[in-house]
Amino acid sequence: MSYLKNEFTFPSVSGLADIHCASYIPKNGEVKAVLQVAHGMAEHLERYENFARVLCENGIALYINDHLGHGGSVRNDNELGYFGEKDGWKHFVEDCHELTEIAKSENPGKPYIFFGHSMGSFVARAYSLKYSADIDGAVYCGTSGPNPAAGAGILITKLITKLKGDHYRSKLIDKIGFGSYNSKFEGRTAFDWLSRDNFEVDKYIADKYCGFLFTAPGYGDLFALLGYVSSKEWFANLSKELPVLIISGAMDPVGNYSKGVDQVCDMLKANGKTNVKKILYRDARHEILNESACFDTVCKDVIEWIDSII
Repeated sequence: MSYLKNEFTFPSVSGLADIHCASYIPKNGEVKAVLQVAHGMAEHLERYENFARVLCENGIALYINDHLGHGGSVRNDNELGYFGEKDGWKHFVEDCHELTEIAKSENPGKPYIFFGHSMGSFVARAYSLKYSADIDGAVYCGTSGPNPAAGAGILITKLITKLKGDHYRSKLIDKIGFGSYNSKFEGRTAFDWLSRDNFEVDKYIADKYCGFLFTAPGYGDLFALLGYVSSKEWFANLSKELPVLIISGAMDPVGNYSKGVDQVCDMLKANGKTNVKKILYRDARHEILNESACFDTVCKDVIEWIDSII
């Protein structure tokens, strides 16, 4: 094994649970940089172990936490998809910053990169604005352009929460948000949009900590977070000096089959961000770290980009 893994916890800023974390450090102890990962919606940190292995083989330590309401960061399974009564998405950002403080204390002076996938890319974008002084670069993986329906989604989640309670899980909200994602694919499962690898899709479906429904206010948090990082203010105020790498499958429905990813990149550049690089992986779907056809290339591209900025 090319790394040493350490699991630990700290109390969430929300007070709702302890946050489950893991660090992966090159076995030889030689760390040239640290990469922190914010994982996606309805998944967990264990799914990034292959990525951690490759990074450690190249001298890059990886730190990751299960977001509040995910994986090991719940008091019980009924809390999956619940992030608090109000502004729960902000708990994601602050818990990630607590992990940054821990990682930096264990790796003083090392270049620090923040990587977010899918919903985690929205967390990474919010984090990049608030804590740009703490990072040397950001990677937005599987991200989305502005969604004009986000405002309506927030109103619907508030109404359903009021009628059904803050732990109610609505299939209607899920269908509104994600119902079209599988429309261009085989239809073998409801999650073919995630990856071309049937094995990876089946593994996701079999994992009880993947693919679960958010609570109604949890979906409201997701819509609010996307709205925040899609705002004119976010694009205008993000540090012009921060190096940004945007990576996505060209056939990822979250990124509107490349169109939304192009929008994010173009809007960053239009707001004076010159150190922005975009890579689209032909035919790849949403989880480019879980596609055997491009996994090695994605890892190589991320590592080469990190080397270029440090």
